[in-house]
Amino acid sequence: MSRGRIVGGSLFPWLLLTPGMLFLIAFLVAPGLLLAALSLRDVDGMLMVLPTYGFSQYIKVFTSAGYLDALGTTLWVAALTAVLCVLLAWPAAWLLVNTRSRAWRTVLYVILISPLLTSVVIRTFAWIVLLAQNGLINDVLRKLGVIDAPLALLWNMKAVIVAYVQVMLPFAVLPLATSLGEIPPALPRASQSLGAGARHTFFNVLLPLTIPGMMSGAIIVFALAAGSYVTPLLIGGRLQPLLPINIYQQALQIANLPLAAALSLTLLAVTAIIAAVMSRLQKQWERRVYGH
Repeated sequence: MSRGRIVGGSLFPWLLLTPGMLFLIAFLVAPGLLLAALSLRDVDGMLMVLPTYGFSQYIKVFTSAGYLDALGTTLWVAALTAVLCVLLAWPAAWLLVNTRSRAWRTVLYVILISPLLTSVVIRTFAWIVLLAQNGLINDVLRKLGVIDAPLALLWNMKAVIVAYVQVMLPFAVLPLATSLGEIPPALPRASQSLGAGARHTFFNVLLPLTIPGMMSGAIIVFALAAGSYVTPLLIGGRLQPLLPINIYQQALQIANLPLAAALSLTLLAVTAIIAAVMSRLQKQWERRVYGH
């Protein structure tokens, strides 16, 4: 009886995981394998997929200056977005954690996650309304006499980064708020009671303890920004040197599916490697701070 309970108890968690694992295998692992197989297919001069396999698509990716430049720009924009989101997330997370009123805290959380409840296309068109030459910002600046001619606020990388930050800021705030919430309230007071000033307490007590939350938020934002194509396509335009836009063009406009698959897997692999390195650094920091 005891052995039966042990075996049943050890199998029960796996039984609970079975539906989720089957879902991931069917809709993540299997499509990934099919995508990898497609990326190895050759194409003829008319971009028709041939029955032969090879590495011609990956050779084209890694020998093309345009694709390598797009990859580098994509990673740079994603990293800059992650840094800006983490910096802006600090005051927002601090306000969420230190708001005593439960009602106000609920209102702040609703405001924070409200962009996630709206379609990415609607959010993007809202930015177009704001940043266009006849948009709200240019209209207000002209009426105030600040500018004589409309500013070129749209169809550039700066507009893309601004839209990225607005959309992805909640993904940086929530992990940081969790880290701040786990810090005992008496800890900063104890630091100050021992003679440390507010600046010393922040940089030597609070900040080191929130590094894991900052890293978690940065990883999420980086991965999302690196793979996004709707926002840069609509706000930055199809000529922006970003790899997701190139993937979109190869897949839906040029119909070179093997090359689109190779570009997708290249971006996925590079993003996964960078995220794994950041996660490793996060774990090393946690061991250094917490000693485990």
